[in-house]
Amino acid sequence: MSKSGKVVIICIAYNHEDWIKESLESVAMQDYYNKELLIIDNGSKDQTKKKIQEWVAQYTGLFSVETLYLEESKPYCALFNKVLFQTDAEYVVDLAGDDVFYPDHISNSIQELEKDPYAAFVFSDAYILEPGGAIHTFYKRNNFGELSEVIELGIIYETLLQRSFICAPTVVFNAAILKKEGGYDPDLYYEDFDIQLRLARKYNLVFSDHIGVLKRKLYNSMSGNQYQRYGSKMLPSTLKVCEKALEMNRTPSENKALGKRLQYELKHALWSGNFQVAEGLVQLGEKTGLKTPIFSIYKLWAKVKLDLSWLYVRAT
Repeated sequence: MSKSGKVVIICIAYNHEDWIKESLESVAMQDYYNKELLIIDNGSKDQTKKKIQEWVAQYTGLFSVETLYLEESKPYCALFNKVLFQTDAEYVVDLAGDDVFYPDHISNSIQELEKDPYAAFVFSDAYILEPGGAIHTFYKRNNFGELSEVIELGIIYETLLQRSFICAPTVVFNAAILKKEGGYDPDLYYEDFDIQLRLARKYNLVFSDHIGVLKRKLYNSMSGNQYQRYGSKMLPSTLKVCEKALEMNRTPSENKALGKRLQYELKHALWSGNFQVAEGLVQLGEKTGLKTPIFSIYKLWAKVKLDLSWLYVRAT
């Protein structure tokens, strides 16, 4: 087990009263001891603040814990950055108040990350807990627990363009690199798609073949509402990230991968009635050279603004 560099876990909680204590306790149970925990209640409207205070009052005191309680919610990315640039740790973890670490997650992750000091972050596998109670791993595994798919780090940027391939809660960042690149983009509503792309474009990434996190999928979570009817807060940020990606792309193959992502996001923008974003996705798709038959149908749909979102709500 590695003990060389300090890791800071930044936990920004919002209305996580049912899970926050378990999340914080999972940090305390980590077998990596050179750690610091920063807890921010981002203006929760439930009992999250009280639950944090209760946990802090009873924790062992074996590692540093700091708290910040906000009266009003702040944009996530900007708030994370404010805390990030006040830290002096070598590694940084972004922990949501409803996710849980398994005890050896940080030690396993940092052990792999230390093998490549020029890597921007390490990621691993996770258990995904569905709202109905079903559980599965993020990456497909066979009956022996072995990965059924190859994690091809050499083409990771192109893979990330095309689809969500990294489970964000598993990521442990190289803090110096994250700070050098400005942290999260404060103009975005959510962080993972953008920061993974930006870092994958310029740096090595490392994969650790362990299951380190339990991630809950919640109906009312940020990601659960990404295709909210008419007023998605996430889709405009997705469009911005795709625009930035097109500027970073270097090859026709990368543009093709981005086109697949655009077509997927366009489908959901249209079905959920987010027509302004849909128009932007159409324009960007044309810039990438996207010319599939389904894209042609989506372009027409975006032009006439046929609202079928009531069907989308029923289906989802």
